[in-house]
Amino acid sequence: MKKVDVAINVYGKPAQTAVTLLSLIEHSGQWIDRIWFIEERRQPFDARFDELKNYLGDRLIHYRPWFWLSVRSRSLRLAYKVGPLRRSVRYQVAWERSKQPFLFITHNDVLHRGDVIGALLEHVGNHIAIGPVGQCWNCSASSAGLCSSEKFDKYRPGYQEWLRVSTQFKGARSEQYEWTMDHRKPWPLPECRLNEWSAMINLQVAKKVTMPVGPAVPFGASFGLDIGTQWFHDVMNMPLGAPGSKLGVKHFDTMPFALHAWASTTGGGHAALSHKATYDAGEALALQHLRTHYSNFPC
Repeated sequence: MKKVDVAINVYGKPAQTAVTLLSLIEHSGQWIDRIWFIEERRQPFDARFDELKNYLGDRLIHYRPWFWLSVRSRSLRLAYKVGPLRRSVRYQVAWERSKQPFLFITHNDVLHRGDVIGALLEHVGNHIAIGPVGQCWNCSASSAGLCSSEKFDKYRPGYQEWLRVSTQFKGARSEQYEWTMDHRKPWPLPECRLNEWSAMINLQVAKKVTMPVGPAVPFGASFGLDIGTQWFHDVMNMPLGAPGSKLGVKHFDTMPFALHAWASTTGGGHAALSHKATYDAGEALALQHLRTHYSNFPC
């Protein structure tokens, strides 16, 4: 039955990381083979994960990338031809080395409250990937009522139409659209991506079209407006006849199964990484959750 590997990029938040994986195993463990525990070369606030790594034992594959890339943009495609650099991109080592047909990707600040992997397996079909699509809360097309996660593949404006819409309905990141989008191929729109906090990749298709085999940049590359936006753009613009060109990405709302940034007091997980008080508050909530729900875990 096991046919899914898990990839988790780990930067800080040991207690929240433990909640992420223990709750995932609780609800979806029957599908999981190995967990790729990708621990960034630098860590905030002296974070350590020894207890969790020991607790998971052989089920976990630990990998520490050669390079610290953070979330800085890496806009040179040629750089990804260098193996150690490419495999320092989040999730990429699991993408390349997993032997399973599917790869489930999660952030390390997610509380799983249902069988998210089972649900994604049920609906993925032959799609190249499945999960929540779009950062619509930022997008001008969503504000104009022209597009949504459910119909992201239907609204395909030309550059001049997009310029009109984005000027009329400004979003939080509108000033960045000019330099992050391809004027010749403006679709998918700049905010459109497969959100990598909870997504499943069909590796049987995706490996063929993603570096180092295919032309699409690594899924976890911060290249464009956000992590995953350039991979999404590359894949959705594959020429007809290319592997995966007709399969596309399927939107699926994982919120009923997985709660992102559940321990955050700010509504997102990134702010805590540079603010100690916010970070400590989230970790305290996660420690309490571990003690209440996973009493066998040493914390």
